[in-house]
Amino acid sequence: KMTSISTTGGGRVDPNAERRLGNPSDTKWSEIDKTRLYLIGTGLYSFLTVALHPLTVIKIRKQVGVTTPELPTSIISSSESLIKSNIHQYYRGLGVVISLAIPTRIIYISVLESSRERIESNAREIILNPPASIAKYNNQLQSLLPFITPFSGGVAGGLAAVSSQMIVVPMDVISQKQMVMDDSTYKHRGSALHVVKSVVANDGWSGIYRGFGLSLFTSLPAGSIWWATYAGCKDQMNAVQNTAFDSIPALGQQGIIQVSSAFSAALAASLLTQPLDTIKTRLQVKGGASKVSSKSAMVVSVFKELTASSGLSGMYQGLLPRVTHMGVWGSILSAAFEYLKVVSRKDYNA
Repeated sequence: KMTSISTTGGGRVDPNAERRLGNPSDTKWSEIDKTRLYLIGTGLYSFLTVALHPLTVIKIRKQVGVTTPELPTSIISSSESLIKSNIHQYYRGLGVVISLAIPTRIIYISVLESSRERIESNAREIILNPPASIAKYNNQLQSLLPFITPFSGGVAGGLAAVSSQMIVVPMDVISQKQMVMDDSTYKHRGSALHVVKSVVANDGWSGIYRGFGLSLFTSLPAGSIWWATYAGCKDQMNAVQNTAFDSIPALGQQGIIQVSSAFSAALAASLLTQPLDTIKTRLQVKGGASKVSSKSAMVVSVFKELTASSGLSGMYQGLLPRVTHMGVWGSILSAAFEYLKVVSRKDYNA
């Protein structure tokens, strides 16, 4: 049984009390059993990664300009070996992604939740109990309350995305090279160890972190936009659900809100950051501009190469798979994570 209080020990307003009373699933990070959360979450995350990995492969191949093999439409007209070969191509790099994404997700979630809770709590405390120096602006401060959730989500999302890049970038470099190899090359030199040796031999250990700066520059706005849009949409739709969705069961209402918010966030984040993601992927996989003197010149070189061959639309190659991946991933993972936070409470009794 969960309880909340509306005031602190000193009689001051608890800035989170109203939210916890209105939404019992809004569990604080400090109230969660982290071991239970990570154990259950790792299994769910791994399953979702396997299910959506083909979309990542398609996106990478489109961005790099490698033809994606068509899956046979008729089992009768295709040999069993061809079917297996084509399907296996959509799961290249999965082992690297699974093994490195687990610690990445732990870092990401820990930074996201702890920083979001702290930012939102401090912001509400300032607005609801303003210091004397800004107390005269109380009315204006109160008008900022609806923006606290998307703001804290955006800042926390950006911090989480940046903090995990030390693992994400090597994971991307290795797995993406596996994804775009032709069958012959992959058969003989497609293992993760071979890829690492090849990268180090050609570019030194810094090659494992190729595109790190651009990855940081991409992940910060992508994470911020996704979580700010998601939190804002979810808050707005929760505010109107009793009137707009009154004929739909509660579970269905939450499903609509979750999916709509996640796909809105995915569309916004993808549209605004896709050009950077495309350039980053090209640099990490092809390294075609490695002869250029500076990193900024490398980015410009890739940009010119893409626009010369495909126009500005070349910067948006792989957009649809990325939107789909982010939307489906976000819908399922965010819904599951909200539930996981509840069942992982230290005081939770099934």
